[in-house]
Amino acid sequence: MQELPVPDLDDLRFQPMVDAAKRALPSRSPSWTDHNVSDPGVTLLEACAGRVDALVYRANRMTPRQRSRLLALMGITPMAAVPCRVVVRFAASGVEQDVPAGTELTVPRERPFVLRTTAPVRVPADGSATVGAVEWPETVTEVLGTSDGTAGQRFAPSRRPWSPAAPTPVPAPSPVTEVTVGGQVWPAVASFAGSDRQTPCYWWDDAVGEVVFGPLVPFADGPRRLGAVPAPGTPVGVTYVACRGTREAVSPGTELVGETPPAVIEEVVAPGRDAEDWRQALERAALGLAPPRRAVTAADHERILTEQAFTVARALVLDSVRPKDPRVPNGLRPPARPDTVTACAVAVHDPDRAVHYFVDADGNVAHRQAFLGSGPHLPGPTEDDPPAFAAKRLDAVLELEQDVSRLWFSDDLCAWTADADPQKIATEFPGLPDPFRAGVDAVAALAHSDSASDYEVFFFRDDSFYHRRFTYDNGRLRPSGGRGVRSLIAESFPHLSPHCARKPDAVVTVNGVFSFIKGARTESTLWLPEDAALRVLLVPHLPADPAIPLRDADLDVTDAMLAEAGALLDGARLLGDRLHAARPDYRPFSARARIRSWAYTPHSVEETKAAAGRALYRYFHPTSGGPAGSGWPWGRRVHASDVLAALEPVPEVRTVLDASVVGDGDAPVVEVPDNGLVLLTACLIDVTD
Repeated sequence: MQELPVPDLDDLRFQPMVDAAKRALPSRSPSWTDHNVSDPGVTLLEACAGRVDALVYRANRMTPRQRSRLLALMGITPMAAVPCRVVVRFAASGVEQDVPAGTELTVPRERPFVLRTTAPVRVPADGSATVGAVEWPETVTEVLGTSDGTAGQRFAPSRRPWSPAAPTPVPAPSPVTEVTVGGQVWPAVASFAGSDRQTPCYWWDDAVGEVVFGPLVPFADGPRRLGAVPAPGTPVGVTYVACRGTREAVSPGTELVGETPPAVIEEVVAPGRDAEDWRQALERAALGLAPPRRAVTAADHERILTEQAFTVARALVLDSVRPKDPRVPNGLRPPARPDTVTACAVAVHDPDRAVHYFVDADGNVAHRQAFLGSGPHLPGPTEDDPPAFAAKRLDAVLELEQDVSRLWFSDDLCAWTADADPQKIATEFPGLPDPFRAGVDAVAALAHSDSASDYEVFFFRDDSFYHRRFTYDNGRLRPSGGRGVRSLIAESFPHLSPHCARKPDAVVTVNGVFSFIKGARTESTLWLPEDAALRVLLVPHLPADPAIPLRDADLDVTDAMLAEAGALLDGARLLGDRLHAARPDYRPFSARARIRSWAYTPHSVEETKAAAGRALYRYFHPTSGGPAGSGWPWGRRVHASDVLAALEPVPEVRTVLDASVVGDGDAPVVEVPDNGLVLLTACLIDVTD
């Protein structure tokens, strides 16, 4: 079959587009009469035509490698060639003979075409017998290319390897037989996560059909290579099996050769299928026939788990989590603080108060002290006054320990409280990028849990920030390993509003939670590190009757769930993505209700209580509860109105007089974090007349 010619997409040139636009002007805009090149409107037409001309040229110049990369990001992968299936007839040979399953039969050709029987068959002495047979893939050995020594190299075999084995809960890490580097066999790994830079290994990217060597992955302390990389100039070879498709198909009547009675192909059940090209794969994906094989977003990971995992009932994948308590401390909100501040000091360790700095009517930097809790507002002591060099302009204050160590920033200078003379910010923090050496918007710090004197220090300027690990020693912050990282505020603090994600007035941390202050608004959020892992939350299949109270052991994530989820997601995730599987944050609570029944005999009262309890357990069930019946929504808090909604349709209940929920600390509302579900532990039902 002759291949159709590929159309030329770059068939629209600049000048014909401009001429066509000018011809359309009289009918569309009769008042526009000047069509010369000096007219500003014609200049705009030419600018648009030039841009379209460039885009069409780029679309026409897309290489096959670029196209495959774009399709792989969407999880669209051409399928391998499929083996043909036939029916073989064995003729009589004068003696009865058994032909076992897997017997090889060859079609005599320059490249032998091998079939294998799929079942045992007994051929009678004076008759014939038929049995199914399938094409046996041929072994292919080829050189993929030569290494250039860079990390993350990719090599694609000329044909898509065929995997004849049936799918298993934990699939093999690679369908190829072996990969050799300079004649040495390198093993396959399901993930580079457990490999160091000296480990010889490769990863099979099933979404693209390529052999991948050790990538360079970004970490907080700098890029790190996972897995060894072949030395420059080293040949990379591969051995795999592949089917031939329909180009070398067999036909009925073809004689076969083997250590069996005379055999011939009686019927071709399925002629096999050629390997797909990118157009066929794209068409199959558009029809919804292509299973997802690449996970780019969190929703992609969830879809793969819910559609392909047998041990998982529900799954949620989060790239970030909101604080467990999203409320802003009282001392960081007006009127405890001024409506506009220029800096704020909150101790990193054991904070109980905040000192807010603002510019008074005389142009001097003044301050106001406020407790972070509900205590009274107190006047600031003398040591809260800024030093002389920052008396007129104070950009930021960093307080590590309350009333002990405070670092002041003003323009390009900074100084500790005990220092007499300020230093250049660039001198105090060598290696700080240029934009953060003067005029910072805010400076904050997080304490590291592994050392009381180690801090992650954050410098904020405009819409970006720079952070690095420092050790506080003898009144100074000194770099303690690794290198700093510069990121965008909106990306690393994803739950901030655009208002606070640019030029914050002050940024402080309270118990690991960042509070961004901008004007009269304060927003709390968590930091999302550059190497943060995606959190994969798994819910197992729970007892069939959702009205049965759940035990905590019923919600545990088993080893089988972890193995299956890891096997599915490791082959689908993008290189560099880290996954951490765990169980959700279940929030236990009890529901209380005072109801009326239709009758008040002892039996009817007990029936009403039991029916109300079943309805509540069913409504708050993690996998079959909620308003939609598909499980309680992730991160949704519980109100008393939810108890009313659960009891309203119960036939045994006449009226609900009162309802409430009780969580931790007897709160009237059960707060549920983004990574959480609710767990009803007790139903307290009172039937009254």
